[in-house]
Amino acid sequence: MSNLSKAIESEALALPLEERTRLVIHLLESIESRPVSDPKKVEAAWVAESNRRYEAYLRGEEQAIPAEDVFAELREDDH
Repeated sequence: MSNLSKAIESEALALPLEERTRLVIHLLESIESRPVSDPKKVEAAWVAESNRRYEAYLRGEEQAIPAEDVFAELREDDH
């Protein structure tokens, strides 16, 4: 790694978490080519998936998880 890269890395690691996260996303987007999605297709896919999950729940194939449990687990992951 070049001296410039080492200096940038050192400064980046000193940034607050939120800024590091934005930087990582920006850097990844700069090297990954992602296809542009049609918002209507994305919405249709989510509607189809939510319907599939709801039907599976009604058939007893999926379990409901209380929101407070989900949020508590997410808060634990943040620490």
